[in-house]
Amino acid sequence: MRVHKFILASILLFIVSTASAQRPAPPEPQPLAKVSFPAYQTRKLPNGLTVYALEHHEQPTVALRLLITAGAVNDPNELPGVASMTADLLTEGTKTRKATEIAETIDQVGASLSAAADMESTIVNASALTDSVDLAFELMTDVVMNPTFEEEELARLKEQALSGLTAAMEDPDFIADAVFDRVVYGSHSYGHMADGTLESIPKVKRADIVKFHETFYAPNISALAIVGDLKPEEAFKMAERWFGNWKQRTVPRIDVAAAKSAGRRIVVIDKPDAVQTEIRVGQTTVARKDPDYFSVLVSSYILGGSSQGRLNQVLRQERGLTYGAYASIKPRKGPGVFYSVTDTRTDKTGEALQLVIDEIQKLRSQTVPEPEARDAKNFIIGSFPLSIELPGDLATRLTTIFLYELGDTYLETFRDRIAAVSTADIRRVSNDKLTAAGATIVLVGNASGFKSSLEKLGKVEVVSIQDLDLNTPALKR
Repeated sequence: MRVHKFILASILLFIVSTASAQRPAPPEPQPLAKVSFPAYQTRKLPNGLTVYALEHHEQPTVALRLLITAGAVNDPNELPGVASMTADLLTEGTKTRKATEIAETIDQVGASLSAAADMESTIVNASALTDSVDLAFELMTDVVMNPTFEEEELARLKEQALSGLTAAMEDPDFIADAVFDRVVYGSHSYGHMADGTLESIPKVKRADIVKFHETFYAPNISALAIVGDLKPEEAFKMAERWFGNWKQRTVPRIDVAAAKSAGRRIVVIDKPDAVQTEIRVGQTTVARKDPDYFSVLVSSYILGGSSQGRLNQVLRQERGLTYGAYASIKPRKGPGVFYSVTDTRTDKTGEALQLVIDEIQKLRSQTVPEPEARDAKNFIIGSFPLSIELPGDLATRLTTIFLYELGDTYLETFRDRIAAVSTADIRRVSNDKLTAAGATIVLVGNASGFKSSLEKLGKVEVVSIQDLDLNTPALKR
């Protein structure tokens, strides 16, 4: 019996060894297919409005996207939230239509109309079937040029904003993001809350909204993308017809280049009822227009741009400390932010934070293996076609070019510029643009359960959640 078992084992070993020896090596990855952004045309109206026209006939629809290069960064220093409220009120009544009339008119033709402001821009979107595109233009121009900002609508909006923000201030994830932006950007407008604070929202008056609209809503700092079932010449004629009378203005500019982090600061927001700790680690980095942006973007994907990123591999898969750990870039016209995000159990806060710091340091001190860099670049390039499938997606890409002044060849060369990022580029920008020693660190959780584990990292500021004031970089009332 033992002889038979020995013979059987020998045969199996031979089969396995032979199969291993004969198993073909995996094929080399094939180059990604060329993905070209559809051709588009650009014109500037006499009033300074930049117009993009892109013909797209897959569906009988047209998407309109108007971008005004003014947002929360243009808020009065003491009144964050004005840009956001101004945009939110655009569709709540004009000189010729009540809010209900606007909504009913849109619904009757199956169209859509919305407006919102973010940190650096105000966006008005509209879409409609091709035979209703004139109505879409009419409604868009009406809400942009003729809003009434009625007191009743403002009061309702402020009440809703306060209710939503009060609830959000109980969420550690929301708090961590808000505090991180305030700390990393200090007193610069990039650091204030785009939708306002509990203190600023009640102070906003109709006169503030009207002034913001009269100051910053101007065609000469705006772009209109028209994408869909229209010939370019027809699109340009409609743009001229509906937006040609929009009066240009001299608009004050903000020095966004001044938005740079002051260096290492460790802030703990003490929330005793929290059972986990939210962790943010990051710093300011290159502006969106900077040629090194592509190298920084690839670096962020390697560190944590997907579930295969280093942070997730180490913190979740190897250590089981979190459900997810990621890194990303927040692009800006001025310095953007490179930051890492994760959460963990209170008692593992120090360990998780140290692992994040260690992975940032490794990215700086060790050259990334070529296969890892290739995978990150392929992920970014492979995702690009998914972002240009629909007319609205295409319109977004076009207005992004305008916002960040990226140039007419940006979309056509995007794939090649990502592919050209080398491991040497990644090492260089990681050394030049990243440093755990100078990073902003924000933690939100039960401070008594982890504060002692942070002392080796430097001075730790602890702010009680009851005393938190997001209106100031000092964070305290």
